[in-house]
Amino acid sequence: MKTVLILTIALLTQVNYCYSQWIQTDGPYGSTNVIAIVEDDSLLLTSTNCGYFSKNQISDNWTLNSTLSFSCYTKKGDSLFVGSMYGGVQLIDLTNPNNPIVNINSIPANSLANSDSCLYLGNETQGFLKSNDYGNTWNSYNIGLPTDTLWNPWIGTYYQTKVTDIEVLSNYIFCGTKKGVYKNNTNLNNWISVNSGLPLSVVTFVKEFNDTLYTAISNSLYRSADYGNSWNLVYTAPSNISTILAYNFGMYIGTTGNGVYYSLDNCVHWSSLNVGLSDLKINVLANYDSTLLCGTNTDGVFCFQSCQWHKNELGMICSSIRSMAVTNNNIISNDESKVYKLNLNGNWIDISPVVTYEMFGSLASMHDTVFLSVEYNTPSWPYDNPFIVFSSDNGITWNNLFTPVPFARDDPYRIYCKNGRLYAYEDEKMCYTDNLGLSWTDISLPSQYCNMFNDFIINNAIPYAAACGNGQLIMLDNTQNWVLSNNGLPIGEPLALANCDSALFTYISVHGMYVSFDNGNNWTYANNGLVTNYSIRDFANSGSNLFVTSDYGVFATNDFGQNWVAINNGLKNLNTSSIKILNDTLYVGTYGNGIWKHSIADFHLNVQEYQQFDKSLKIYPNPASDYIHVATNSNNARFKITDMIGKEVMSGSLNSSNEINISGIKCGAYIVFIQFDKKVQTTKLLINR
Repeated sequence: MKTVLILTIALLTQVNYCYSQWIQTDGPYGSTNVIAIVEDDSLLLTSTNCGYFSKNQISDNWTLNSTLSFSCYTKKGDSLFVGSMYGGVQLIDLTNPNNPIVNINSIPANSLANSDSCLYLGNETQGFLKSNDYGNTWNSYNIGLPTDTLWNPWIGTYYQTKVTDIEVLSNYIFCGTKKGVYKNNTNLNNWISVNSGLPLSVVTFVKEFNDTLYTAISNSLYRSADYGNSWNLVYTAPSNISTILAYNFGMYIGTTGNGVYYSLDNCVHWSSLNVGLSDLKINVLANYDSTLLCGTNTDGVFCFQSCQWHKNELGMICSSIRSMAVTNNNIISNDESKVYKLNLNGNWIDISPVVTYEMFGSLASMHDTVFLSVEYNTPSWPYDNPFIVFSSDNGITWNNLFTPVPFARDDPYRIYCKNGRLYAYEDEKMCYTDNLGLSWTDISLPSQYCNMFNDFIINNAIPYAAACGNGQLIMLDNTQNWVLSNNGLPIGEPLALANCDSALFTYISVHGMYVSFDNGNNWTYANNGLVTNYSIRDFANSGSNLFVTSDYGVFATNDFGQNWVAINNGLKNLNTSSIKILNDTLYVGTYGNGIWKHSIADFHLNVQEYQQFDKSLKIYPNPASDYIHVATNSNNARFKITDMIGKEVMSGSLNSSNEINISGIKCGAYIVFIQFDKKVQTTKLLINR
């Protein structure tokens, strides 16, 4: 029997979740910055601030392929070399954009081009680079390009060469620089200035259409038909020119503030083309399947059909969710600039308050009321003027609190609701109100503690704060004084708090997650399987299941942190933020890809157990402190209590009253085994005093 019990303990601790995929809630859409558009046969691929999306027909929905963003590209066969100033150069397989991305190098790139078997790269500090081995090695070729000589007290004298764009025409390579256009042959012997007719200023782009070169400097468009030897001014736009495209015998340009302009008579006359555009800051123009496309700075992709622009956004979701709240059977969320509600039809609708603001902070809910913290910049330095609004009708109307929070900081308040009370805190200050701001009570951190609340929670009616100092996890005692509650915690900064089934969790910087079963008096390590670069960001609990979000996705535990498993199947963006539960459905917000959902019922535990083990055992009370009573009619039962890793802490025979004295066992989570009539029953036990 001992062997079987040990095997069962091992099986119980190796818990895995079997689950279906997360489903996009189709929003909220938020702001989408289009950076690049690539057309390749039937494939249309768009790079945005939240990653790149693809589709195969203009009427299809966009599909997120990767959270990688790129600003420049060049095609060689079925390979797409992409680059950015922050992510270096990568390779995307155009036959299947979902295939893993190949990292080529970490060299910043704001322009890429190719000819024959050579790749060319330009950036703002290293100038022009060439690779003969598809990006594995690079050599610089900057002789003749304008170069700045700079000095730094740490590194001394250094040099910077700025290349803004690269274009290849016949046997020549052209570079846009901070002082006009330069030309070289493909042997890269020496760069020469080709600026006749051009001002010596920063070039936005150099592009070739039908053997003719076009370049933009500020709001002026120039053209050269003789390989850059001479340039002619062909148009002066009302704002800076950002992009250009030859399409259907016409020339089209995008501007940084006045939308799209076009000419059908060889650049002699120009007209605006903005009907239907909701964002006039144009980043890119493209031609896909004989349809004109434009990518905007905040409002995604538009296609030009039936004499006007139409938004082409379905599936291109880039909102970064700061927080969520549940009230009146609704999920409410916010990003920096809008508040959304998921209605009964499954659509996200804008319910933003009409207020003057710099940024929306976070949401919290209490009964039928939702609260929103708002940042409003004022000249009253050093502090801005944050405030809190609330709605009791699902965002139809918003109101200010009766009196504002009695302190101001330079960030929006962090807010928390529990037991009819609203808490507002930032830095070392915290106040709460029980009456929508008619009165406030100050429970700020005293001077002996670090001057910042990292997180705050109410657990078993006790307030807890994760302060920024080493080991400074503190609770508010009955005398309204903050006292340390860190026995068993390592030296490190408490960053986050969570709770589940009377257990309290804290995440300690560097070390990971810890759990307490006695209201924070004692702590034990509980981080096995949990992965994050910094800390958890939010949590939700359902029964004994605790779910947390991090920059590595969503993790779950049902054994109080002894084992964590990643539950990310279907999530393309693992940079998760807020998490909430409504009607047995888990909702998770992401930084860059909106909100996703998953039925909790579909998270099935996959634990292989022997048939002779029955988990229907009932014990009470649970949680318990000194005694437990076992609900069994057997007169010959034996019991065994182990900790969550299988170590026996107590065993024996049940007495006639079926009671077990557990007063000598430390607080924590345990497994109870009862053996009788060749059968074993098991259950979890919480000891809490």
